Amino acid sequence: MKKIKYTLSLLMFGLLFAQSNIAEQPTFSDFQISSERYLTNTNGNIMMNVNVWGHVSTPGSHIVYDGIDFASLLSIVGGPKDGANLKKVRIYREIPDVDGSLVYQIDLNEFINTGNRSKFIKIKPNDTIIMPQKFSSYLFKQVGTINTLFGLINIYLQLVNLASR
Repeated sequence: MKKIKYTLSLLMFGLLFAQSNIAEQPTFSDFQISSERYLTNTNGNIMMNVNVWGHVSTPGSHIVYDGIDFASLLSIVGGPKDGANLKKVRIYREIPDVDGSLVYQIDLNEFINTGNRSKFIKIKPNDTIIMPQKFSSYLFKQVGTINTLFGLINIYLQLVNLASR
């Protein structure tokens, strides 16, 4: 019995000190930066890699021309799907800009309504663009799953009712 108490005490003591580094926040220098900033195609055009995630037709890693604007990039990935949250599109930089910014948020509704591109941010190599899905769209998409779950609950309750007769 003493052996078990000693082992448990030693284990708890080790866990207590093993978790002391959890509170440290990662700094920018902790992240690996891609060595591939620019590429050239067979014609000598300067290209760069951009990641597009979220509620677009073809998410993934895309190689695009240097200097591409945001609207053209969205066209390359097939545009936003129905239910995309166009007010909260985010761009994450691999390397901070001169002002230290790593994250930008864009409201695409203004561009769609007016064609005004002044709020667009220059796309840089290895940027990651995230197009979120609206919560209401997510719920409507899950209606079939919820309907199936309620159907199974209904069958279960019917069986319990029949068994209790």
